[in-house]
Amino acid sequence: MTTIDDLPARRGALVEAAIRLLSENGPTAIKARTVTSEADLTTMALYSAFGGLPGLMTAVVEEGFARLDTRMRTIEPSGDPIADLFSMAIECRRFAIDNPYLYDLIFGIESRDAARGKLLAGAASTEGTSYQQSFATVANACDRAINAGRVRSPSGRHLAAQLWSLVHGYISLELGGHFAGFGDPVDEVLIPLAVSFMTGQGDDRDKSLSSTTKTKV
Repeated sequence: MTTIDDLPARRGALVEAAIRLLSENGPTAIKARTVTSEADLTTMALYSAFGGLPGLMTAVVEEGFARLDTRMRTIEPSGDPIADLFSMAIECRRFAIDNPYLYDLIFGIESRDAARGKLLAGAASTEGTSYQQSFATVANACDRAINAGRVRSPSGRHLAAQLWSLVHGYISLELGGHFAGFGDPVDEVLIPLAVSFMTGQGDDRDKSLSSTTKTKV
């Protein structure tokens, strides 16, 4: 077993190990012994670093939202804030497809494996710093759309909450296999849904449709 005296390094090693196991084997693989073995640490290291498995999973959720936020921030502000929002939605989808179990965990979804559902879903939280930052990234982008006069909303946070619900609802359904009958669910479901949403928020439909052509699919 490896000895890591530095607490932040030990915590980081355990979080990375848990994410690898989650990605490769799903939530049934997340147990104290399997995570510590993957990290080449003792079981005691887990308890000294996080107080137990629930504490570790809360840290994994925090890291998951940080990674999602990093992906969304790859969309740099352009002259078309609606296109930017569409591109961020597509990037969220890519993140979910690349990390389905981690996505389920951070949003408290149990769709792919209920065996460990209660433990893992209980780790999801809207109180973590990374969640707040990822939501702020969306809200700031929404503020730009409002300030540009494209849409109407009391605030970027209000618009972001609605858009967040739309995008993650779509992603959950797609990951659950509910759009298997569509040749291209992004073009046939997500983008038309997003255009209808933006039109409902006051955007001109032709402008929204034009913005989709600038989306980084």
